Amino acid sequence: MGNIELTESESQILLKCLNDGVEPPAELAKKLFPAVCGTWDVAKLNRASIPTIEYAGKRSEAAILNEASAFGAGSPLQIVRFFQGGKLKKDAQQLELIKETGPTWETGWKNMILQGDNLQFLKTCYLDQDPLIKGKVKGKVSLFYIDPPFATKSDFEGGEGEDSYSDKIDRAEFIEQIRERQVFMRELLADNGSIYVHLDQRMSSQIRLVLDEILGRDKFINEIIWQRAFGHSDSTRYGIIHDVLLFYGKNARRTWNELLQAPDPEYIETFFDQYDEKRKERYQRISLSALGLSGGGYDYEYKGVRTLWRCPIETLKRYDAEGRLHWPVKKDGVPRLRRYESEYTGVPLQDIWTDISKIHNMSSELTGYPTQKPEKLLERIILASSNPGDLVMDIFGGSGTTAAVAEKLGRRWITCDFGKHAIYTMQARLASISTSRALNVSAPAQVEKRCGSCSNVIAESQNFKKCKKCGAFVGRESDKKNVEYGKPPQDFCVISVGAFDFAKIMDLRKNADAYVAFVLGIFGITERSVAFAQKYHISNVVAEKDGNPVEVYPVWEENYLRKVRVDMDYLKGIIEQSGRKLKGNYYIISPESCVRVGAETVLKNAKGEKVTFRMLTFPYKVLEEAARNFQLSEQPSSSENINKLISSVGFYFNEEVEIKIKKTSKGFKVADFSTTILNASEQRYEGLEGLAMILVDTGYDGETFNVDACVYQKDIKDGEVALKGINGKTAIIAVDKHGNESKVTLLK
Repeated sequence: MGNIELTESESQILLKCLNDGVEPPAELAKKLFPAVCGTWDVAKLNRASIPTIEYAGKRSEAAILNEASAFGAGSPLQIVRFFQGGKLKKDAQQLELIKETGPTWETGWKNMILQGDNLQFLKTCYLDQDPLIKGKVKGKVSLFYIDPPFATKSDFEGGEGEDSYSDKIDRAEFIEQIRERQVFMRELLADNGSIYVHLDQRMSSQIRLVLDEILGRDKFINEIIWQRAFGHSDSTRYGIIHDVLLFYGKNARRTWNELLQAPDPEYIETFFDQYDEKRKERYQRISLSALGLSGGGYDYEYKGVRTLWRCPIETLKRYDAEGRLHWPVKKDGVPRLRRYESEYTGVPLQDIWTDISKIHNMSSELTGYPTQKPEKLLERIILASSNPGDLVMDIFGGSGTTAAVAEKLGRRWITCDFGKHAIYTMQARLASISTSRALNVSAPAQVEKRCGSCSNVIAESQNFKKCKKCGAFVGRESDKKNVEYGKPPQDFCVISVGAFDFAKIMDLRKNADAYVAFVLGIFGITERSVAFAQKYHISNVVAEKDGNPVEVYPVWEENYLRKVRVDMDYLKGIIEQSGRKLKGNYYIISPESCVRVGAETVLKNAKGEKVTFRMLTFPYKVLEEAARNFQLSEQPSSSENINKLISSVGFYFNEEVEIKIKKTSKGFKVADFSTTILNASEQRYEGLEGLAMILVDTGYDGETFNVDACVYQKDIKDGEVALKGINGKTAIIAVDKHGNESKVTLLK
């Protein structure tokens, strides 16, 4: 985005338009977007008879995108943990690695687990300035799969006829929040990209209208019906056993790899009704006539039969020489092609999927996380709509199925979630992926196989079939094996979106970097680099905004904090330090108490060129009060709210959480819990009120915390937690309602 000069009045008009969700005046729009304004026929668009969904609070796409661009609404990304080969790198090793790779992460791609509001992360990717994702995500996502909240237990608590979503979130707000995310997803999508949105029968019709509007009705490819269960008991209606997946492509060049559906045993029994004595194998008869087919055929006579054939005569002669023609008894009948059972690999995948069941409660794949989807479902989607090396993104990560399958299929991946339970579940799943089940992507090798009932030799193929001799069912050999994946994961990071350590921010002298990141985050500036100081020859320049230098006033230095002030002499000193070559806009971020000039001051350099100093100030007290003043979304305190849709602030603070526990015969007891966060009344939480959940690792190795169980506050009675499997290696992490974590605490 280029340099845009707005008057104070224009800035206020733009802010009001964004808040009201309306288009800015035409003249202001031309000033904001000179390259595109004048190319839109608004009147023609208004006349277009395309069905849309209207609701209170709906904003224009321009307002949504402008909010990110004009006000820098993205959030800074910070590495929390780094894993190499599935092993956690300790703090010193991690910091050394980051130092070596530099601000642009030059050593190559790192897969990412993002903890925080996915909307803030999408905005950060859209701005494309943060060093961790700059040039790596925007316009490069080959596949989005999202499974937004639509079927948590609380959705079903309403009375008969009541809007089931009203217990948790207003329907219009829910639609707008999904729509807002779709706008940014579209901007991040690669030219060959696709989007799959996983929904249930309650919201699929509304969200489809949203997707038609955002992506284009012509970009709709399929509505896929996934039968997730064999039956469901509903006393007053038909049993609901399916979900819906809406599939859209960015354009005609979208990646598409045709997949075959496994052969249906009933189909084989019905249509492979002929038997070849020489090959000792069944076959079906395939028509070779092109009569009635569009596109024509080949008109010729062969062995007394004249018709419109599907293949040229040379091909037909080859089939005949190979003994692959089935000649009918009827004298003038048209021969058919023999397709043998061993050659039948299935039919192209259709839009009704009945062959993937939900995860069995005894499956090794089960993570214990609510709403987990089976790996086979994501395997199918990722295989069909991406290629090895492509970037796959899931912004409602949950249990991490998308990331795990993408990892096994050789794709790069990013996954997001707000909940700490999800983050630790995904971290453990990816770190230990080598011991998980391998995907059954390729057909099994052809080996001699015998019927388990009568030892009759079975002609090997990847098909399901019955033994010819005794009728026993014989499945695929590969289905009998639970083969481990056996490979460590590619490097991945756990990254926070907009989180700051409050204690470090306040200890300025020791944590100048944290302070700089924080104040840049206040103003949405993410394009930060140590190289800018050398570029402009000014020591305090740490970032750029719209291609102009940004200085963070160094309050961590005693002299600057106590004596130096941003006055006219200070500004002249900046011009001198630059070699008197500085021109254009120059931004200074500073506590307002340190500034003695106006919000905008114009001076001239040695050549008489203007230098406009723009002050970006904030009350110094914000460093102490910001954590109290921002409305934070709470971590779920029950499994019913695990999949709640989150839209939080752009940044927040990490605060201290302490917990003391005692081992009991049934599990453990919370002896004491405290957190520094405040409730809605700005009072400290009492007892366990501020607790969201306790994460448990029954085999903590002293380094990597792998969550085995999650105990929600709702399920803790009088501080008692009943839990099996506790031993000398059991450790816990307490998470408060704002997502702050305690230290890992061993259960002794």
